[in-house]
Amino acid sequence: MTRPKTISDEDLLAVARKVFGQQGRTASTRAIARQAGISEGVLYQRFGSKEELFFAAMAPHAPDIEALLGPDPPDEEVPVFLRNVLTRVAKHLGEVIPLAIQIITHPAAHGAGRARGHASLAQLHQALVARLAHFEARKLVRPSTSKATAQLLLSVAHDWALGHAGLRPGGRLGTQHLEEMADLLWKGIALRR
Repeated sequence: MTRPKTISDEDLLAVARKVFGQQGRTASTRAIARQAGISEGVLYQRFGSKEELFFAAMAPHAPDIEALLGPDPPDEEVPVFLRNVLTRVAKHLGEVIPLAIQIITHPAAHGAGRARGHASLAQLHQALVARLAHFEARKLVRPSTSKATAQLLLSVAHDWALGHAGLRPGGRLGTQHLEEMADLLWKGIALRR
């Protein structure tokens, strides 16, 4: 009879993500095992190598599209939708970008996680276009703006996340700046009546 796991793989990966996030890829497996409350041997039984553990822990997860964009079709007014989506997506990218940077700068990366990251971003873009097209169909925004608006929202969220991670000149901006940018975007796509 085998002993039950003292920590789930998901919880173990969360501990590893935290330690790698704080100490970089040079963090020791001993430190990760200690914080997880398991032996280093158990760690290697679950993940064959430190690299395997690193990539499993640091790989960005596919975004929860409904959590980021809300229901389809949207049930909010356009300006509220834009503010909420921009804020949620920016915060999501603010969590994902530092992880992705650690992966792509790892000597053994060889493109690890890149294809999945592109697919996730493409799915997020398509879902955002669909929600914005709903507003277009209801004549709540200017026609033919869904694709451009989706791209602009994702670009602004990405730029905010880079600043939040300290990777863009100008430093961190608060969520108030995101709301202001969403309001400016709304003024640009709103129908003139």
